[in-house]
Amino acid sequence: MTVLLLSMASSMASAGCSRPLEVPVAPMGFSVTLDGDKAGGAFVEFIEQVATSAGCRLHMPQVPRARLEFMFEQGDADVMLASTHSEKRDQFGVFIPLVQTRSVMVSLKGSTRPAIRSLAELLATPGLRVAAVRGFDYGPAYRQALDQLKDQHRLLVEKDPLEVARLLKANMADVTIMPASALYGAAVVDPRVSDIATNLRIEPLDELPWTFGGLYLSKRIPEADRKILEKAIRAANRNHALLNAYRRYYPAELVNAGTRAL
Repeated sequence: MTVLLLSMASSMASAGCSRPLEVPVAPMGFSVTLDGDKAGGAFVEFIEQVATSAGCRLHMPQVPRARLEFMFEQGDADVMLASTHSEKRDQFGVFIPLVQTRSVMVSLKGSTRPAIRSLAELLATPGLRVAAVRGFDYGPAYRQALDQLKDQHRLLVEKDPLEVARLLKANMADVTIMPASALYGAAVVDPRVSDIATNLRIEPLDELPWTFGGLYLSKRIPEADRKILEKAIRAANRNHALLNAYRRYYPAELVNAGTRAL
């Protein structure tokens, strides 16, 4: 069995991709981290493991999340990491699920307001200001809620989770909607907001159930390369490689709240 596995790995590694893969990266907690010109985080570790086993090279330019989405739609990005499934993205790529994930409402502890259990309740609570990240998409109910919040002049849109953390700490926003791990990962590494990382109030919302989290491969990747990548991705995740990476980066409470195996 060991000989067979080594043979398969060797064959996969020797196959290789026909060209370097464009994998733009935008900060998202510890899923994707940026330190100078170095990218890291759970998803970056995962795709680097995949690239090594598949014999592919990666080019990972740093861009804002909204720019990443645009590049993917234009065919300028081969891989979009840390993604949820959406019909819009399906036009441009093939989604590969790796974990189950859930976006939640996150605020800071200390508020005496009643618990909120749904987007409908959030929309019916006019005093709450909501911060969102441009380019994040958690499905039709989420997008519709943002449209209504915008109409109510209660929506603030920022470029990344760190900016959202700063709004929450400054009391310029009351809540946000995203995976709790994304906000935690952005806050804990920045001394300006690191104190909020252990002070997060997490509230699941009925309209945002567990869904699939993973990555997209562009339809513009040559078919032979895409097959090599898909095979390597599925092999790497057979033993829950991505979920195990999350557990190395995040407190167990946050992982349990928003990430679980397929």
